[in-house]
Amino acid sequence: MPPRRRHRNPGGPTAPIGVRDARRSRESATARGTGARLLIDGRNVQRALERGSAPGSLPTSSLIALLRAALPDTELELVLDGHPRGSPTGPVAPGFRVAYSRHATADQVIGDRVVEALRQLGPAGAWSVTVVSDDREVRDHALRNGARVEGTAWLAGRMAALGGRGAGIGHGRAPRPPRGARVD
Repeated sequence: MPPRRRHRNPGGPTAPIGVRDARRSRESATARGTGARLLIDGRNVQRALERGSAPGSLPTSSLIALLRAALPDTELELVLDGHPRGSPTGPVAPGFRVAYSRHATADQVIGDRVVEALRQLGPAGAWSVTVVSDDREVRDHALRNGARVEGTAWLAGRMAALGGRGAGIGHGRAPRPPRGARVD
């Protein structure tokens, strides 16, 4: 029997053809930037990211910046419970929208968005919607209506990957003065 051909995974060790990197097989089409839609249960994600920190230590504006940096080529909708109270709302960047549930819950708003996507796109198109939440009811509802589901750990992992790349705000070092400039 001839030896199996091997190829190089981008960012991973060599593997037999047909064997995918485990991280990649779990990633949804949305995460790879194929133009699909990501619905994020905002307070659920904030609580998950605050574990080990003081509650309320992650402001909404910081969460928005982290999400935009972690998923730059993805259509995002961050859904938060309650009213804005001075936080950004509506379209905040190209392909990024922040919505507050106001008199409903964020879970209900996400459920409505998933049902709307199923109605507009059909069963095959609803698969392009990914819901990020650890709430069992939200996850079950999304799956019943054809959407994909990821947990907050998946999203936290994508955000943590930014730390090593220096993406986002700054590169972890002070800017260099221009050549020939006098430094006092």
